[in-house]
Amino acid sequence: MSRTLHAVRLDVDGTLTDLQLPAGKGLVEALREHVDGWVEIAHYSRADGTRRISVALDGDSALTKPENLYATSLINTIRMRQLSYCLYGPAVLLGALDDSRRHTDIPAPLHEHLPQILAALKDRYSTSA
Repeated sequence: MSRTLHAVRLDVDGTLTDLQLPAGKGLVEALREHVDGWVEIAHYSRADGTRRISVALDGDSALTKPENLYATSLINTIRMRQLSYCLYGPAVLLGALDDSRRHTDIPAPLHEHLPQILAALKDRYSTSA
């Protein structure tokens, strides 16, 4: 039986969707469906190397998709520094690479607190007047 990864898709409107993705072969193809484009995976952490996370996005999303302020704010918080750019389109949150350079599950503490984090950002980023 092949192993799966637990990940979360974070849409531009703050919607969270739990995902089970194939670990290893088939991962990029599965991610492509969720980011709706060519997959680019960025790796983020704090300066001391802790709080590591990987984020899959459409590599051309800045040209074709709306800003994902929720994902950008989340990464800023994890890094404890502001990115010099914005993330665009749906973002798939994965765990960092392990020692064999394979992606891991989204960290359990982050997954547990994501709904509260996003709820706190809803007032800031809500487009309804």
